[in-house]
Amino acid sequence: MRIKAVIQGVTQTSLVIAVGYVSIFFLNMLSWLIEQNPGTTFNTVIQTTSRIWLNAHFVAIEILEGRVASVTVPGYQFTLVPLGFTAVIVYLSYRAGKYMANQQALGYSWLGAISSYGLVAFAATSVASSKQIKVQDVTGVFLPLVIFSLVLIISSLYSATEEEGALRLRIRESLAEMSKRIPWAIKPVLSPALRAGTAVVLALAAVSAIACAVLIAINWVDAIKLYQGLQLSFMGTLIISFGQLALLPNLIIYGMSWFTGLGFSLGVGSTVSPLAVELGPLPAIPMLSALPAATDSLMIAFVLVILLSAFFATLLVKPFTGALRFDYASTTTAALSLGIGIGLVAALEMFFLAVISSGSIGPERMSQIGINPWLVFAVTFVEVSLISCLAAFFSARTEGVDTELVQRVRRLK
Repeated sequence: MRIKAVIQGVTQTSLVIAVGYVSIFFLNMLSWLIEQNPGTTFNTVIQTTSRIWLNAHFVAIEILEGRVASVTVPGYQFTLVPLGFTAVIVYLSYRAGKYMANQQALGYSWLGAISSYGLVAFAATSVASSKQIKVQDVTGVFLPLVIFSLVLIISSLYSATEEEGALRLRIRESLAEMSKRIPWAIKPVLSPALRAGTAVVLALAAVSAIACAVLIAINWVDAIKLYQGLQLSFMGTLIISFGQLALLPNLIIYGMSWFTGLGFSLGVGSTVSPLAVELGPLPAIPMLSALPAATDSLMIAFVLVILLSAFFATLLVKPFTGALRFDYASTTTAALSLGIGIGLVAALEMFFLAVISSGSIGPERMSQIGINPWLVFAVTFVEVSLISCLAAFFSARTEGVDTELVQRVRRLK
């Protein structure tokens, strides 16, 4: 049974690696065979594939200082992660964990899966570096292993199964026991705050995705002109298109920040927000033609998206506030606790999205692409908390007093 569990773990990991690493290798290999670019070798294909795969796991690619046509190019770190590709890897890791959930010897499945993924990460890191481009050995192995392991383990622990394995049952019981130690004042707020705060962020994501689709559709002529200006071959066009699809989630997250009123930057000193648009030279990426070239004072009205989302999310979460309305003796305290909790959840999730979607793609000006995570945290927290606190006077209105708590206090007196 143990050997079978290890083999299952290795098999599931192979599927993740096949779609993640092998698909990139196949595309690069096809480009090399068709294009026959001078200076490109099979070793170059392996190195490029490894760098793209590692970058999707948040591994920084360091480009050393060099010279191009007698011009000195300063060194920099490429840290912008194509979240579309990362999302595919995370989803496949989740599916692998889901298939392992039914395994009785779950620990051995984890061992087989994590060990094989670690070997691939080690191999990719070993071949990714060259004289001009470096990848740190520790982060190159550690980050892919951590991301894969976390998604795999969480998925296998909480996926529905026909029969509970001993290890899975023991871990779930330990986590449930830990959750009982959460203070009584916080515990009833957690569920509604998580639901409503996440709903606000999902609403922002949906509106941002629609807005990006509309803007790209409206500016399709400019996008085609950019494609024509690049003078790419068929394979070059295909690779650029796949690259843009991989970066589309980043653009959607930038749009979410735009709807908070804060906006985002595409280079040091640049800004794109409802209040101001200041853009310098940009990379020739066709989908960037969708960016607004100007702004209007009326655009600040788009901030209503996050405000209305917070208002309705707080109202709709009332069915999950039963414990909160019962445990809190004061409606004001309950409303403020819920409203601030919702604001904190939304702000933390926006902070996380800002961190993973932002990065550097070049030296100097191109070293700052994306969203300031601390600013988006502060802006989201203030906007959502204010509206949610008001709406919470309806959804968190108290209905009774916790008699058990009252008796406990009286005993202490």
